[in-house]
Amino acid sequence: MDTKFNSLLWHDAQLLSISIDRSNAGNNDIITFVIKWPDGNQNNIVFNDCYLFDARMNFGVVSEESILEAICLDEGVQIPDIKSKWQSLEVTLDDLRCYRIITNSTNSQIDIYALSYALS
Repeated sequence: MDTKFNSLLWHDAQLLSISIDRSNAGNNDIITFVIKWPDGNQNNIVFNDCYLFDARMNFGVVSEESILEAICLDEGVQIPDIKSKWQSLEVTLDDLRCYRIITNSTNSQIDIYALSYALS
């Protein structure tokens, strides 16, 4: 678990955009979220070394995409399967985490399985 990630002021922050960078595919797949915080400041949350992006997003709601909660999990549902798959290729993923974001507006859930993240 990443307490710094969990302690960010996620509730009522806005998810403005999501981008996926595969320019260095397989070496460092990157997912970037643009977040507008409740205080009006805006940051990028950059997830590095991603191994799975699982998004169930609902559309059609005319509203800003506000965030209900976000949490870093050490034991995400798919972590054992991902580790097992890559272990057979002799890749160790001891630092793999699930970063889960749940939205208010559309009741969407996004899970990013990555080795790290950075706030910029």
